Amino acid sequence: MEPNLLKSIQSTVESSKEELANLLQRLIRIRSYSGEEKEIVEHILDTMQYYGFDEQYSDGLGNAVGRIGDGPVTILYDAHIDTVQVTDEESWVYPPFEGRIVDGTIYGRGAVDEKSAMAGFLMAGKVLKALHPEGGLPFSIYMVGSVMEEDCDGYPLRHLIEQEGLRPDYVLLGEPTDLRVFRGQRGRMEMEIITTGKSAHGAHNRQGINAIYKMNPLVRAIEKLDRCLAAVQPLGRGSITVSDIRSRGPSLCSVPDHCRIHIDRRLTVGETREIALAQLEEIVQKNGGDAMITVPEFAGTSWKTTKFSQEAYFPTWIMEEEHPLVQAGLETARMVLGRKARSGFWSFSTNGVATAGRHDLPTIGFAPGKEELAHSSREEIVLSDLIKATEFYALFPFVLT
Repeated sequence: MEPNLLKSIQSTVESSKEELANLLQRLIRIRSYSGEEKEIVEHILDTMQYYGFDEQYSDGLGNAVGRIGDGPVTILYDAHIDTVQVTDEESWVYPPFEGRIVDGTIYGRGAVDEKSAMAGFLMAGKVLKALHPEGGLPFSIYMVGSVMEEDCDGYPLRHLIEQEGLRPDYVLLGEPTDLRVFRGQRGRMEMEIITTGKSAHGAHNRQGINAIYKMNPLVRAIEKLDRCLAAVQPLGRGSITVSDIRSRGPSLCSVPDHCRIHIDRRLTVGETREIALAQLEEIVQKNGGDAMITVPEFAGTSWKTTKFSQEAYFPTWIMEEEHPLVQAGLETARMVLGRKARSGFWSFSTNGVATAGRHDLPTIGFAPGKEELAHSSREEIVLSDLIKATEFYALFPFVLT
């Protein structure tokens, strides 16, 4: 690594800190719900071009993709730029799409999840071009503003890998880590159980078979299963939750002949799609065997009108702390933070289910912001943390390679 590289990066980022704050502010002000990301993608591509990226384009799904360098080691930086919707605007301290800055903290939808990382990526790209105007970098960095992640985590990077042919050597995710190096997450999947009965008039209910009553013992057994799931380090225990229940019959004055429950299943180390399904099949068999279990398909359409679908299964993944990628992340964090860095894991799901979970690509995460603030009316980022994250993004590829 070049002598004094860290000082050069820190000096350049420090001189651009107001521009960095304005960059994040602009990203927050562009409303970008899932499937409605066209404006923010165009803004990001314009910014990449202005900063001198070697390449910038929107792929077939609609992801914003920019490249710096043409070295042999390929690194993918990913920050999803779609957000969940604002349904409780009155509970926000400041308007959610204003990006207001108060006492060194910026507020707004997407500030944590995860437009701050995108702003940091863009500024890191500018820094790299400023410090190496002639090129010659030993790596190629693809900075991706991924779309539709909130609807179907993992799919935007699956598309980039499987449909666009971009297969990086290493992946860095911009999900919030509070300036720690995260190296895995529990997986998740969705499942449904359907019971059927026989309809009858409510006044003659004993002539029917109530599909809700047939579902009752299954719901109780699922609740019991959740309490029995074992904790497996380092990700802890999995979970299973009945998150929705619906029934159908000829009328509200009749015996329902159809009942469906939707299940949210979180998967810890060693838990797979097959194991989760087998647990439900055992429950069904112990309670009469008269129910159907399915894994639903998610189907969507991107802002480019590209249609896609994926089974609702998102694998568990974990990187060992001794892995060279994790060690490079920890060393980079130590250098920019001036203290020993810590590793950790996300509680929620990320695009790593595609890169590490499905394609076995080494993946870590580093970003400002607290995970628990995502999707809430309290999204906020301390701008000094964003500066440190930006320094990390500019330095990390040199430490890694």
